[in-house]
Amino acid sequence: MDEEGRWAVQATFWKHVARVCASSPGVFCYDLMNEPIVPGEATDDWLTPEGLGDFFFVQKITRTPNGRKSHEIAKAWIDRMVAAIRSEDQRHLVTVGVIPWAMVWPNAKPLFYDPVVAEKLDFVSVHFYPEKGEVDKALQALKVYAIGKPLIIAEMFPMKCGIEEMDRFIDGSKPITQGWISFYWGKTIEEYAKMPSPTIGDAVTKKWLEYFKSKRMDQIK
Repeated sequence: MDEEGRWAVQATFWKHVARVCASSPGVFCYDLMNEPIVPGEATDDWLTPEGLGDFFFVQKITRTPNGRKSHEIAKAWIDRMVAAIRSEDQRHLVTVGVIPWAMVWPNAKPLFYDPVVAEKLDFVSVHFYPEKGEVDKALQALKVYAIGKPLIIAEMFPMKCGIEEMDRFIDGSKPITQGWISFYWGKTIEEYAKMPSPTIGDAVTKKWLEYFKSKRMDQIK
């Protein structure tokens, strides 16, 4: 599909999801897309060439910028998706989960959380996996997402650092953050404990979930 066709399908999807979920007490929010990006020039594919194993978590919202500014494209897409949701559901929150590019480029400004672009979003949703020894860098990158809306770290996991450093990151983020959501692979602590031959990854995940379960707001310094 071209951009218009794809956006029309996405808007239809969200309209129907919102119609079904509007009265549900089990819905926290609608996340319009996981880690969307806007390419700077025309491209042939909707996905990025790099995945994580067989999974592709990053998707483009256009293949044809046609001279438009990235902020213009991002705002038009957000406004259209939010309008589709609000036509059926005025109650639930709407957000977009994003990659903190300021971790890669220290002077990078948010695209989807530019104050004008994010006007119709209810809260900031950002994903953080701090590198070992770079907790301070991650906290500095987080600050660029403090745009006056509630800020949620909606994905995090000690994938590139230890639990101790993740604990420092959570504590350090408290002044500007309203919530933290752990990455979750679908197995409970009890299920990991019953595994006959757990891998190192299984052990790390179990330990993280135990930490995350025990970490209460009053413990965040």
